[in-house]
Amino acid sequence: MFQSQVSMLVAGLFGLQMAVVFAVLQRTPGMGRAGLNSWAVGDLLVTAATVLLAAHDYLPEWLTLNLADMVMTAALSLMVYGTRCFFGRRGRAGALCLLNLAVLAGAVYFDWSGAPPSGPALLFALANIYLPLALLRVVAAQVPAKRGTGRLAALSLGLIALACAGMGVYQAADLALLPAGLAWLAKGPPEGTFTLLHAFGIVSLSVSFALMAHDSLRRRLEHRASYDDLTDLLTRGAYWEALEDACKQADRLQRPLTVAFIDLDHFKAINDLYGHLAGDSVLRHFSGLLRKSVRTGDFVGRLGGEEFGIVMPDASLDQGRAISLRLNMLVRATPCPSEPDAISYTVSVGMAERLPGEGADALMRRADNALYDAKTMGRNCVSTQPVERIAGMAKTPRMRISQAS
Repeated sequence: MFQSQVSMLVAGLFGLQMAVVFAVLQRTPGMGRAGLNSWAVGDLLVTAATVLLAAHDYLPEWLTLNLADMVMTAALSLMVYGTRCFFGRRGRAGALCLLNLAVLAGAVYFDWSGAPPSGPALLFALANIYLPLALLRVVAAQVPAKRGTGRLAALSLGLIALACAGMGVYQAADLALLPAGLAWLAKGPPEGTFTLLHAFGIVSLSVSFALMAHDSLRRRLEHRASYDDLTDLLTRGAYWEALEDACKQADRLQRPLTVAFIDLDHFKAINDLYGHLAGDSVLRHFSGLLRKSVRTGDFVGRLGGEEFGIVMPDASLDQGRAISLRLNMLVRATPCPSEPDAISYTVSVGMAERLPGEGADALMRRADNALYDAKTMGRNCVSTQPVERIAGMAKTPRMRISQAS
């Protein structure tokens, strides 16, 4: 008996530790109100249930097994609710509350009516089938979108949920289907065994979900470090990393690489005339047009202020020019929505195709020179330089590719 009580307290200790883990994760910047509080409270309830179970032998008249089972059902219900909130789905708090009220009413009825103890146990077994399957249904829909640690944690949680539901099926079958009924229960596992197993199962679910939450937090922080908050484009540092990798790949595969350096024309005047909030709206509007114009596999970043860059792997200068011209025309034809009037703006684009062995700095410097030419030629145009094929060759005058009429 002592060993059984120690096992119960160990399960409760793990539940308490997981409650602390979820509380810490919930307070981490980037997580916000993501349903983790429900998991923390659920683990605290698991701890309370194991304490009730361990103290049952000392106060059998006050601390019944039904009370521990009801607390465990409430804990698992909170975890289902938290999981739905974590993945941005409706929590269905009303339905889960009704389930717990029904279990409570059934347990009270069986206690007062003097029915066999198998009645309340059957109710809890059915709840322990439904709730893990409800949890599994939510998590299974997320597995295809997960990668690496997140997918492994989701699969682990799904398997544990299946095991918990299977344990509920086994318990329900023993209670409801075997003709021996109470005679079989006398030969069955010790009293409270299923509650203890469910406690360990719920704590195991908590470990897997904590890994999923940690993976989600890590990916959010990586995204925030690599993407600009205003435009959701690559930050300057992430853009340069992508460009350097593209240069190495172009050398390795002997493929062309073209970059574009873009600047919004007279952006300071937009801020002065319409205000900085309107200027931010223009930047967001342009970033949306930029994403529409590039190809799948191109990298787009905000290099600072109103300056943007495009890395176009496997694109010659002519292919890059077509993309830049399409962007230039799209910007002219699509003013930024604003009140009372839409804000019209234009962009200047400088382009360069990578020379064999050329590094990221030199390539962007040539694109910057081409952008400077576009501005000196009146802005609202795309400008480039012919590729010098022989080192040391006198440079050909830079060419203006297009200009708006």
